[in-house]
Amino acid sequence: MREDEPWPDTVRRSEPRAESAEPPSREELLAPPTQVVADRDTYLGQGRHDVGRRISDDQIELFVTGDAAPSLQREIEQHASEFIAVHDVGASASLRLLAGLAAAAQATVQKLTIRRQGYGLALAVLQFVEVPLSAGGSVRVYSTEASADGPTRQALARTLLAHSRLGVLVTGEVPAHAVAVALQPLREAIARGPWKNRELLIVPLGSSAALASQASALSAGSSVAVQITPQAIKPKHIWTFIAGVWNRLNGAAGNARSVEADIERVAPPPATPPLPNLQDAPTLPASFAPTVQAALPRDPFGHAAAAPAPSPYYPTLPTAPQQPPPAQHAPALSIGGSPIVGSALQQPTRPMPAPGGTSWQDYVERCMAIKGTVACCVFDIHGAKPLAHAGVAPSAERLAHQGANLLTSALDGSRSLGLGSSQPELALSTSGHHLVLRPIPGHPGVAVHLVLLASAGNLTLARMQLERVEAPQ
Repeated sequence: MREDEPWPDTVRRSEPRAESAEPPSREELLAPPTQVVADRDTYLGQGRHDVGRRISDDQIELFVTGDAAPSLQREIEQHASEFIAVHDVGASASLRLLAGLAAAAQATVQKLTIRRQGYGLALAVLQFVEVPLSAGGSVRVYSTEASADGPTRQALARTLLAHSRLGVLVTGEVPAHAVAVALQPLREAIARGPWKNRELLIVPLGSSAALASQASALSAGSSVAVQITPQAIKPKHIWTFIAGVWNRLNGAAGNARSVEADIERVAPPPATPPLPNLQDAPTLPASFAPTVQAALPRDPFGHAAAAPAPSPYYPTLPTAPQQPPPAQHAPALSIGGSPIVGSALQQPTRPMPAPGGTSWQDYVERCMAIKGTVACCVFDIHGAKPLAHAGVAPSAERLAHQGANLLTSALDGSRSLGLGSSQPELALSTSGHHLVLRPIPGHPGVAVHLVLLASAGNLTLARMQLERVEAPQ
C-alpha cells in the first residue's frame, strides 16, 4: 500500500513573489504551502482603496449593517475619496451624462450596489463613471438617481452632494416656485450640517432667470460657493462646465488631477493596429481548391456574367473550365439531390439587426395604441440605454434601467433553477399598473417595456396585442 504524503509545513509569507524570481516548480504547484495573509485587501484581491469591493468590470458591492446613506457616508469618510456628484432638479440629465462619458472614455456605466449584511438584500443601486485623470488614475462621477425607495434616494443624494469635491445641480425647465420647493431640503441640509462640500455648480437646461435668488439662498450663512453656468443644451455642454470648475479647483488645466473638458476627448483613442503587408500574403497550394465548383450566373439570354474582380486580401483559387449551358438548363449546384435555383444563390442575406441601428420611434407609437398604455420604451438590455420612448412618465432612462434589471434578474433566476438561458418575458402587476417586458424577436439585445393603467387596460389582451405589433426590419 502507498503511504500518504505528509502535510506540508505552514509558511507565512508577507511579501509577494518578485517578478524576477524563478517560476514555481511542479512540486510546489501540486502541493502549495499554506499562506497566511495579514492584509484583508490582498486576500480579496482589492488593489484599489475606494468605496466598495469590485466583483466584476462594472459591478461593485458594499455590504452594510445599517441604513444605506449613513453607511455610505462612513465608507466615504474612511477612504477620503474625491468624486463629483450630479443631481437632477426637475430634469433627467444625469444618467444621460454618464452614458455620454462612458462612451467617450471607452468604458461602461458602473453600478455600486449597497446590500444588507447577512441577507444580500439590495438597499440601493448607484450608477457612476470613472473619468481618467491627466496624470493617471480616475475620478468617479456619481448620479444621485439611485434605484431605491423615496426616503433612501433622498438621503443618498444629500450624502453624495455633502461629501463630494464638486456638487452639480442640473435644473430643467420648471417654474420658479417648483425649483424653490425642490431645493428646500438641500438648503436645510447645508444649514444643519455637517456639509463638507464647498463648491456647488448649477447648470440650467432652460431659463436661468429665477436661479440667482435660489443660489443666494443656498449659500446664505454657509461657506458653500454656488455658481450658475450659461444654459446647457447637450450632455457635452454640461461636462464642459463641470470639467472647467473641476480643473480650477485642482489648480490648472495641466494639473495632475485635471480632466479633459471636451467630452469627445475624455480618453485617448485606442491605438490602431498596422495594416498587413499585402505583398507578403501567403498563397494556397492547388490541393486546397474548393470541392464544389459553381458556374457563373447567367443572364436571361444565356450569356455568362462577368467574373468578379479578384480580391487583394485572398489568393485566387483555381476554377473549373467553363462548359456550355445544357439544353434543359440544369442548376449549377445541388444538395442531397435537390436542385438550388439561381435566384436562391443570388438572393442577398439579411444582416443581423443591432441595437442602435434601427429607428424605433414608429414602433413605440404603434405600441402606445394598445388600450390603457401610458408609457412605452424600447431599450438596449445590455447597456440599459433607451432607444425610443413615448408617454409622459416614467422617463425613458428609468424604464430602460429598471427593465434591464428585471430581465437580468429573471434570467439569472432561470439559470439557477436549471430552466435554460433563453431571454424571459415578464408581466408585473401592482395595485394601479401593469408592466410588460418582452424581448423583441429578430433584434437580439433589444426589449420593449410597456406600462399599462390597471383601471383602463387588460393585461392578457395587452400582451396578445403587443405580440402582433410588427417590429421594424
